[in-house]
Amino acid sequence: MRKTWILGALALATAGAAVFWWSRPTPVTLVQPTRGPAIEAVFATGAVEPERLIAVGPRVGARLSALLVDEGQAVQAGQVLARFETQELEAQRLELEARQRQAQLALQRAEQLVAQRFVASSELDRARAEVDALAAQSQRLAAQRGYAQLLAPQAGVVLRRDGEPGQFVPAGQALFQIGDLARLRVSAEVDEEDIARVREGMPVVLRAAALGEQVFDGRVQSITPRGDPVARAYRVRIALLQAPSALRVGMTVDANLIHARREQALLLPASTLREGKLWRIDAQGRAETLAVTLGVRGEGRVELLSGLAEGARVIADPTGLREGQRVRERAAP
Repeated sequence: MRKTWILGALALATAGAAVFWWSRPTPVTLVQPTRGPAIEAVFATGAVEPERLIAVGPRVGARLSALLVDEGQAVQAGQVLARFETQELEAQRLELEARQRQAQLALQRAEQLVAQRFVASSELDRARAEVDALAAQSQRLAAQRGYAQLLAPQAGVVLRRDGEPGQFVPAGQALFQIGDLARLRVSAEVDEEDIARVREGMPVVLRAAALGEQVFDGRVQSITPRGDPVARAYRVRIALLQAPSALRVGMTVDANLIHARREQALLLPASTLREGKLWRIDAQGRAETLAVTLGVRGEGRVELLSGLAEGARVIADPTGLREGQRVRERAAP
Protein backbone atom coordinates (compact mmCIF):
# COMPACT_ATOMS: atom_id res chain seq x y z
CA MET A 1 0.00 0.00 0.00
CA ARG A 2 2.81 2.41 0.81
CA LYS A 3 4.61 1.53 -2.41
CA THR A 4 1.55 2.47 -4.42
CA TRP A 5 1.36 5.87 -2.67
CA ILE A 6 5.00 6.63 -3.41
CA LEU A 7 4.55 5.81 -7.10
CA GLY A 8 1.47 8.01 -7.20
CA ALA A 9 3.34 10.89 -5.61
CA LEU A 10 6.13 10.52 -8.14
CA ALA A 11 3.61 10.58 -10.97
CA LEU A 12 2.05 13.76 -9.64
CA ALA A 13 5.45 15.37 -9.31
CA THR A 14 6.33 14.45 -12.90
CA ALA A 15 3.02 15.85 -14.21
CA GLY A 16 3.59 19.07 -12.28
CA ALA A 17 7.03 19.44 -13.85
CA ALA A 18 5.53 18.92 -17.31
CA VAL A 19 2.91 21.60 -16.70
CA PHE A 20 5.61 23.95 -15.47
CA TRP A 21 7.78 23.23 -18.50
CA TRP A 22 5.05 23.82 -21.12
CA SER A 23 3.90 27.01 -19.45
CA ARG A 24 7.32 28.66 -19.86
CA PRO A 25 7.22 31.63 -22.31
CA THR A 26 8.69 31.00 -25.75
CA PRO A 27 11.71 33.23 -26.47
CA VAL A 28 11.37 35.37 -29.60
CA THR A 29 13.48 38.02 -31.26
CA LEU A 30 12.01 41.48 -31.82
CA VAL A 31 12.81 43.88 -34.67
CA GLN A 32 11.62 47.35 -35.54
CA PRO A 33 11.10 48.89 -38.99
CA THR A 34 13.78 50.96 -40.66
CA ARG A 35 13.74 53.65 -43.32
CA GLY A 36 15.05 52.95 -46.80
CA PRO A 37 14.23 52.99 -50.51
CA ALA A 38 11.24 51.02 -51.77
CA ILE A 39 11.11 50.43 -55.51
CA GLU A 40 7.93 49.27 -57.23
CA ALA A 41 8.85 47.67 -60.54
CA VAL A 42 7.38 45.61 -63.37
CA PHE A 43 9.51 42.60 -64.23
CA ALA A 44 10.09 41.55 -67.83
CA THR A 45 12.48 39.42 -69.85
CA GLY A 46 13.87 40.24 -73.26
CA ALA A 47 16.82 40.16 -75.61
CA VAL A 48 19.35 42.64 -76.97
CA GLU A 49 18.87 43.73 -80.58
CA PRO A 50 20.03 46.57 -82.86
CA GLU A 51 17.69 49.51 -83.22
CA ARG A 52 17.79 48.89 -86.96
CA LEU A 53 17.81 45.22 -87.96
CA ILE A 54 17.06 44.43 -91.59
CA ALA A 55 16.60 41.00 -93.17
CA VAL A 56 17.87 40.89 -96.76
CA GLY A 57 16.71 38.33 -99.34
CA PRO A 58 16.12 38.02 -103.10
CA ARG A 59 13.03 39.50 -104.72
CA VAL A 60 12.80 36.60 -107.17
CA GLY A 61 13.64 32.96 -106.69
CA ALA A 62 17.09 32.04 -108.04
CA ARG A 63 20.05 29.74 -107.52
CA LEU A 64 22.81 31.20 -105.38
CA SER A 65 26.15 31.41 -107.17
CA ALA A 66 28.36 33.37 -104.72
CA LEU A 67 28.35 34.75 -101.16
CA LEU A 68 30.61 37.79 -100.91
CA VAL A 69 30.39 38.66 -97.20
CA ASP A 70 30.38 36.67 -93.97
CA GLU A 71 29.03 37.04 -90.42
CA GLY A 72 30.68 39.77 -88.38
CA GLN A 73 31.80 41.69 -91.46
CA ALA A 74 31.02 45.41 -91.72
CA VAL A 75 29.28 46.46 -94.96
CA GLN A 76 28.33 49.74 -96.59
CA ALA A 77 24.99 50.69 -98.11
CA GLY A 78 24.81 49.42 -101.70
CA GLN A 79 27.59 46.87 -101.26
CA VAL A 80 27.08 43.57 -103.13
CA LEU A 81 26.36 40.79 -100.64
CA ALA A 82 25.64 37.87 -102.97
CA ARG A 83 25.15 36.96 -106.62
CA PHE A 84 22.69 34.60 -108.29
CA GLU A 85 22.92 32.56 -111.47
CA THR A 86 21.84 34.47 -114.61
CA GLN A 87 22.09 31.87 -117.41
CA GLU A 88 18.35 31.64 -117.82
CA LEU A 89 17.96 35.41 -117.75
CA GLU A 90 20.72 35.75 -120.34
CA ALA A 91 18.93 33.30 -122.64
CA GLN A 92 15.70 35.27 -122.20
CA ARG A 93 17.56 38.48 -123.05
CA LEU A 94 18.93 37.06 -126.31
CA GLU A 95 15.51 35.74 -127.29
CA LEU A 96 13.88 39.07 -126.48
CA GLU A 97 16.43 41.03 -128.48
CA ALA A 98 15.72 38.84 -131.53
CA ARG A 99 11.99 39.38 -131.16
CA GLN A 100 12.55 43.13 -130.84
CA ARG A 101 14.55 43.21 -134.07
CA GLN A 102 11.82 41.28 -135.84
CA ALA A 103 9.12 43.56 -134.45
CA GLN A 104 11.06 46.65 -135.54
CA LEU A 105 11.33 45.29 -139.10
CA ALA A 106 7.62 44.50 -139.09
CA LEU A 107 6.89 48.05 -137.99
CA GLN A 108 8.99 49.49 -140.82
CA ARG A 109 7.19 47.30 -143.38
CA ALA A 110 3.81 48.31 -141.98
CA GLU A 111 4.72 51.98 -142.25
CA GLN A 112 5.70 51.53 -145.91
CA LEU A 113 2.58 49.56 -146.75
CA VAL A 114 0.29 52.03 -145.05
CA ALA A 115 2.02 54.89 -146.83
CA GLN A 116 1.39 53.10 -150.14
CA ARG A 117 -2.16 52.34 -149.02
CA PHE A 118 -1.72 48.61 -149.46
CA VAL A 119 -2.91 47.84 -145.91
CA ALA A 120 -5.15 49.54 -143.38
CA SER A 121 -3.68 51.81 -140.71
CA SER A 122 -4.76 49.28 -138.08
CA GLU A 123 -1.85 47.05 -139.15
CA LEU A 124 0.50 49.90 -138.31
CA ASP A 125 -1.11 50.27 -134.89
CA ARG A 126 -0.71 46.55 -134.26
CA ALA A 127 2.97 46.64 -135.20
CA ARG A 128 3.62 49.59 -132.93
CA ALA A 129 1.84 47.88 -130.04
CA GLU A 130 4.06 44.82 -130.49
CA VAL A 131 7.19 46.97 -130.36
CA ASP A 132 5.98 48.71 -127.19
CA ALA A 133 5.09 45.41 -125.53
CA LEU A 134 8.54 43.97 -126.23
CA ALA A 135 10.18 47.16 -124.89
CA ALA A 136 8.24 46.74 -121.62
CA GLN A 137 9.38 43.10 -121.41
CA SER A 138 12.96 44.27 -121.94
CA GLN A 139 12.68 46.71 -119.03
CA ARG A 140 11.22 44.01 -116.78
CA LEU A 141 14.00 41.61 -117.75
CA ALA A 142 16.62 44.27 -117.02
CA ALA A 143 15.12 44.70 -113.55
CA GLN A 144 15.25 40.94 -112.98
CA ARG A 145 18.89 40.90 -114.04
CA GLY A 146 19.50 43.63 -111.47
CA TYR A 147 18.00 41.37 -108.82
CA ALA A 148 20.76 38.86 -109.58
CA GLN A 149 22.92 40.94 -107.22
CA LEU A 150 21.84 41.23 -103.60
CA LEU A 151 22.77 44.68 -102.24
CA ALA A 152 23.06 45.92 -98.65
CA PRO A 153 20.17 48.35 -97.95
CA GLN A 154 22.07 50.05 -95.12
CA ALA A 155 25.49 50.24 -93.53
CA GLY A 156 26.06 47.93 -90.59
CA VAL A 157 27.41 44.54 -89.55
CA VAL A 158 26.33 41.17 -90.92
CA LEU A 159 24.79 39.50 -87.88
CA ARG A 160 23.63 36.37 -89.66
CA ARG A 161 24.28 34.71 -93.00
CA ASP A 162 22.37 31.70 -94.36
CA GLY A 163 22.58 29.70 -97.56
CA GLU A 164 25.39 28.16 -99.59
CA PRO A 165 26.43 28.50 -103.25
CA GLY A 166 24.39 26.22 -105.49
CA GLN A 167 21.33 26.40 -103.24
CA PHE A 168 18.04 27.58 -104.72
CA VAL A 169 16.69 30.49 -102.68
CA PRO A 170 12.93 31.25 -102.91
CA ALA A 171 11.78 34.84 -103.30
CA GLY A 172 11.68 36.69 -99.98
CA GLN A 173 13.73 34.17 -97.99
CA ALA A 174 16.24 36.06 -95.82
CA LEU A 175 19.89 35.33 -96.54
CA PHE A 176 21.40 38.07 -94.36
CA GLN A 177 20.55 40.05 -91.25
CA ILE A 178 22.27 43.41 -91.06
CA GLY A 179 22.20 45.64 -87.99
CA ASP A 180 23.79 48.79 -86.66
CA LEU A 181 25.70 47.75 -83.54
CA ALA A 182 26.37 51.35 -82.55
CA ARG A 183 22.80 51.65 -81.24
CA LEU A 184 21.44 48.72 -79.27
CA ARG A 185 18.13 48.29 -77.48
CA VAL A 186 16.23 45.60 -75.60
CA SER A 187 12.99 44.08 -76.81
CA ALA A 188 11.15 42.74 -73.75
CA GLU A 189 7.87 40.92 -73.13
CA VAL A 190 5.62 42.35 -70.39
CA ASP A 191 2.71 40.34 -69.00
CA GLU A 192 -0.70 41.71 -69.95
CA GLU A 193 -1.59 42.07 -66.26
CA ASP A 194 1.29 44.54 -65.80
CA ILE A 195 1.23 46.50 -69.06
CA ALA A 196 -1.20 49.11 -67.68
CA ARG A 197 1.55 50.24 -65.27
CA VAL A 198 4.10 50.71 -68.06
CA ARG A 199 4.49 54.06 -69.82
CA GLU A 200 6.95 55.52 -72.27
CA GLY A 201 9.93 57.24 -70.70
CA MET A 202 9.90 55.31 -67.41
CA PRO A 203 13.37 54.27 -66.14
CA VAL A 204 14.51 50.67 -66.41
CA VAL A 205 17.21 48.72 -64.58
CA LEU A 206 18.59 45.81 -66.60
CA ARG A 207 20.84 42.83 -66.01
CA ALA A 208 22.19 40.33 -68.54
CA ALA A 209 22.90 36.86 -67.19
CA ALA A 210 26.00 36.64 -69.38
CA LEU A 211 27.50 39.68 -67.60
CA GLY A 212 27.02 38.40 -64.05
CA GLU A 213 25.74 40.88 -61.49
CA GLN A 214 26.49 43.98 -63.58
CA VAL A 215 23.45 46.24 -64.02
CA PHE A 216 22.86 49.03 -66.50
CA ASP A 217 20.17 51.63 -67.13
CA GLY A 218 17.60 52.07 -69.83
CA ARG A 219 14.37 53.86 -70.61
CA VAL A 220 11.09 52.65 -72.11
CA GLN A 221 11.17 53.69 -75.74
CA SER A 222 7.91 52.32 -77.12
CA ILE A 223 5.05 49.93 -76.31
CA THR A 224 3.45 47.83 -79.01
CA PRO A 225 -0.26 48.74 -79.32
CA ARG A 226 -1.29 45.12 -79.91
CA GLY A 227 -0.45 42.27 -77.59
CA ASP A 228 0.09 38.60 -78.27
CA PRO A 229 -3.12 36.75 -77.27
CA VAL A 230 -1.27 33.42 -77.07
CA ALA A 231 1.64 34.55 -74.90
CA ARG A 232 -0.59 37.12 -73.14
CA ALA A 233 2.18 39.67 -73.32
CA TYR A 234 3.03 43.00 -74.91
CA ARG A 235 6.34 43.88 -76.53
CA VAL A 236 8.16 46.81 -74.95
CA ARG A 237 11.28 48.28 -76.52
CA ILE A 238 13.86 49.72 -74.11
CA ALA A 239 16.54 52.20 -75.17
CA LEU A 240 19.91 51.69 -73.47
CA LEU A 241 21.35 54.83 -71.88
CA GLN A 242 24.88 53.44 -71.66
CA ALA A 243 25.31 49.85 -72.82
CA PRO A 244 28.20 47.81 -71.37
CA SER A 245 30.97 47.17 -73.87
CA ALA A 246 30.58 43.41 -73.39
CA LEU A 247 26.88 43.45 -74.29
CA ARG A 248 26.13 41.45 -77.46
CA VAL A 249 23.15 41.17 -79.78
CA GLY A 250 20.95 38.22 -78.77
CA MET A 251 21.87 38.18 -75.06
CA THR A 252 18.94 37.54 -72.75
CA VAL A 253 18.15 40.34 -70.30
CA ASP A 254 16.10 40.71 -67.12
CA ALA A 255 14.45 44.12 -66.92
CA ASN A 256 12.86 45.93 -63.98
CA LEU A 257 10.67 48.77 -65.23
CA ILE A 258 10.55 51.25 -62.34
CA HIS A 259 6.92 52.21 -61.72
CA ALA A 260 7.52 54.09 -58.46
CA ARG A 261 10.38 54.80 -56.04
CA ARG A 262 10.06 55.99 -52.44
CA GLU A 263 13.35 56.86 -50.79
CA GLN A 264 12.20 56.95 -47.13
CA ALA A 265 9.79 54.03 -46.97
CA LEU A 266 9.12 52.07 -43.78
CA LEU A 267 10.66 48.60 -44.23
CA LEU A 268 10.65 45.30 -42.34
CA PRO A 269 12.23 41.90 -43.04
CA ALA A 270 9.88 39.69 -45.04
CA SER A 271 10.28 36.98 -42.37
CA THR A 272 8.16 39.05 -39.95
CA LEU A 273 5.04 38.37 -42.04
CA ARG A 274 2.83 35.32 -41.75
CA GLU A 275 -0.27 35.20 -43.93
CA GLY A 276 0.04 38.94 -44.49
CA LYS A 277 0.06 39.86 -40.79
CA LEU A 278 2.66 40.92 -38.24
CA TRP A 279 3.04 39.47 -34.73
CA ARG A 280 3.90 41.36 -31.57
CA ILE A 281 3.93 40.90 -27.78
CA ASP A 282 0.91 42.39 -26.01
CA ALA A 283 0.90 43.90 -22.52
CA GLN A 284 0.25 40.47 -20.91
CA GLY A 285 3.28 38.92 -22.62
CA ARG A 286 1.32 36.97 -25.19
CA ALA A 287 1.65 36.79 -28.98
CA GLU A 288 -0.99 38.64 -30.97
CA THR A 289 -1.43 39.41 -34.66
CA LEU A 290 -1.43 42.88 -36.14
CA ALA A 291 -3.12 43.67 -39.46
CA VAL A 292 -1.12 46.08 -41.63
CA THR A 293 -1.26 47.57 -45.10
CA LEU A 294 1.64 46.43 -47.23
CA GLY A 295 3.34 48.09 -50.17
CA VAL A 296 6.19 46.85 -52.29
CA ARG A 297 7.61 43.39 -51.63
CA GLY A 298 11.26 42.99 -52.51
CA GLU A 299 14.03 40.49 -51.95
CA GLY A 300 13.98 39.93 -48.20
CA ARG A 301 12.11 43.15 -47.30
CA VAL A 302 8.58 44.47 -47.41
CA GLU A 303 7.20 48.00 -47.30
CA LEU A 304 4.68 49.02 -44.62
CA LEU A 305 2.15 51.65 -45.65
CA SER A 306 0.06 51.76 -42.45
CA GLY A 307 -0.79 49.84 -39.29
CA LEU A 308 2.54 50.07 -37.46
CA ALA A 309 4.35 52.98 -35.83
CA GLU A 310 7.95 53.60 -36.83
CA GLY A 311 9.40 52.79 -33.40
CA ALA A 312 7.21 49.76 -32.67
CA ARG A 313 8.77 46.32 -32.42
CA VAL A 314 7.42 43.08 -33.85
CA ILE A 315 8.40 39.42 -33.71
CA ALA A 316 11.15 38.69 -36.22
CA ASP A 317 9.99 35.16 -37.07
CA PRO A 318 6.46 34.15 -35.99
CA THR A 319 6.70 30.64 -37.46
CA GLY A 320 4.94 28.14 -35.21
CA LEU A 321 3.39 30.72 -32.86
CA ARG A 322 -0.26 30.64 -31.82
CA GLU A 323 -2.49 33.56 -31.00
CA GLY A 324 -2.35 34.15 -27.22
CA GLN A 325 0.76 32.00 -26.70
CA ARG A 326 3.05 33.21 -23.89
CA VAL A 327 6.27 34.66 -25.30
CA ARG A 328 9.19 36.68 -24.06
CA GLU A 329 11.93 38.67 -25.75
CA ARG A 330 15.10 36.65 -26.28
CA ALA A 331 18.07 38.12 -24.45
CA ALA A 332 20.70 39.72 -26.65
CA PRO A 333 23.87 37.62 -27.02
